Amino acid sequence: MTIIDNPEYYHGSLQLIRDQQPRKTGMIFHTPLLFDPQTQQLVDASPLEIQSTPQGSTRAEGLPNFIGIVEETGDDSSHIISPAVANDNDILESYLSAVPPTQRRCSIPSNQAPNRPLRPVRFNLVPRRPLGVTANQSLASLKCEVIEKYMDPDIGEFINLFFLKANVCFPIFDEASFRSAYFSHKEKVSPALLCNLYANSLIYWKSSRKLCLGRTPDIRFIWNQANEALHSELFLSPGISTVMAIIINVCGRPSTSMFGNGGMVGTAVALSNALGLNRDPSGWGISPLEKSFRIRIWWLVVIHDRWCSLAYGTPLQVHRAQYDVPFPSVDDLCPPDPASSHHRAAASVFVALTTLTDVLARYLEHVYSVSKSFPQPSGLSEMDLEHILREWEESLNDDIRRIVLRGTCLNTPGAANFRLAYLAVKLLLRRIQLDLNKSYMEIDDDTASPFYMHAQRAAEEIVHLVQELDEAQFRGFWIPVHAFSLTSATMFLLRSGLRTRNQSRNTPLKMARDMINTLKEQRKNYDWDLADNCLGYCSELIEKIGTIEHDNDMVIPEFPDFLGNLNMDSSVLDELFFGISGLSEGFEM
Repeated sequence: MTIIDNPEYYHGSLQLIRDQQPRKTGMIFHTPLLFDPQTQQLVDASPLEIQSTPQGSTRAEGLPNFIGIVEETGDDSSHIISPAVANDNDILESYLSAVPPTQRRCSIPSNQAPNRPLRPVRFNLVPRRPLGVTANQSLASLKCEVIEKYMDPDIGEFINLFFLKANVCFPIFDEASFRSAYFSHKEKVSPALLCNLYANSLIYWKSSRKLCLGRTPDIRFIWNQANEALHSELFLSPGISTVMAIIINVCGRPSTSMFGNGGMVGTAVALSNALGLNRDPSGWGISPLEKSFRIRIWWLVVIHDRWCSLAYGTPLQVHRAQYDVPFPSVDDLCPPDPASSHHRAAASVFVALTTLTDVLARYLEHVYSVSKSFPQPSGLSEMDLEHILREWEESLNDDIRRIVLRGTCLNTPGAANFRLAYLAVKLLLRRIQLDLNKSYMEIDDDTASPFYMHAQRAAEEIVHLVQELDEAQFRGFWIPVHAFSLTSATMFLLRSGLRTRNQSRNTPLKMARDMINTLKEQRKNYDWDLADNCLGYCSELIEKIGTIEHDNDMVIPEFPDFLGNLNMDSSVLDELFFGISGLSEGFEM
């Protein structure tokens, strides 16, 4: 084996390849890598490698790589080269025999189907920082110090909460690798990443017997510091640690900025594409640890993109034809150790969430196909769309099917969040089917469609789920944009209740009231912030409906008069009835 003089050109996308001695700029951790000409692979030669049990060796091998991932890196960073010009480099470099192979930019091999054109994956070094900005201009480090002083002496307890409540359900880090790096080389970890980790953990403080006896943390103050640290890193030295910080930031609660989160997700998608995270690393000459890491981080970004698209009414930024990353597996997320059955169960839920998110993307592609020049290409019927979800349900193992179809086993970490995600996708499917069927039947009143009752039942299922949750589940992990799913279900029930008001028993209207009453109680008892959106949008509507019923001897006036009595613009109500800002254009009321 020979030590590479300039191995950054091999792949460099995670800034894992460093000189043997630390440089003087920034917080950089450098580990030497050896290149094996026979295997054409890089081998870690870090002195931190521990020679003990096989499991210990695996963890030790991952430690230098992990620090390379989360550290503040140097002045240069790798950027993927366009596949359209990557072949040019291969041909040109084949004639540059005078250049040592180890100093050339190298194409990373990727597995390709025989019937597809080759899409080589190549990286080039580009300046990381804006011209004139040096590494020591780090606002993020100062913000991290402020947060740590505020959270001391309980900062260790907050880190425990993050891994117990959040990371086990939404696996950004390998816990053992992070803890080893944090306690041994904390000064080398990206401060923006740490700031957002600290802020993310605060929502769980009442779950700790130690913390719940102390002062109430100023969550908003800490989040403001974390946001400033993240924006500083975005300007000074964006990299894969920035993508990870954005994932934690957007997943943070309470969520208060729709524009901010949507913009952050867009930035994470752009950075991920620039770093080549959208390409399948399975055939690359990198370690299994880095392969599984790249797959996991990519899918975390995709999950945010698609669920924010559903909640915020904005089109998808990640398109299925533009990545070839496989789904993560349970073995990628946690070792096959019988003692880790708890974590493996949570990993199974997360893997199912990623595949469900892919189903969601297919429905959102239908919703956001609005161009008249490019009509809906799929031409899927109501039953074709139904088959997509049914096929996904049939692919699940028995444990996950019980969560999905029966709503049981919700004590598994992440299961309650996953169950709500499934019901939200189901409600979206029913809305699309209702819209398609209404157009096909050429009817004005969509209550005549057989899919109307299916949509109402899907909304009712969300109400039942919320009513059946217990304290542990309310204090557990939730993707914050699921708050819009609660609003969507409640608004559809209000819509159904107003259009079936002449029946002797108005079940949808009663269910909507039950939802609001339940959310008020849960917000009061458990500080469940996901209730805020639905309470903010729907409480006043239900109160006004109740007032109109009372003033008219329990007889609601005709629907157009009701809009006038609410003193609210009909376009706003149209948007609210779907509970998903911006999606009203995708359906006819």
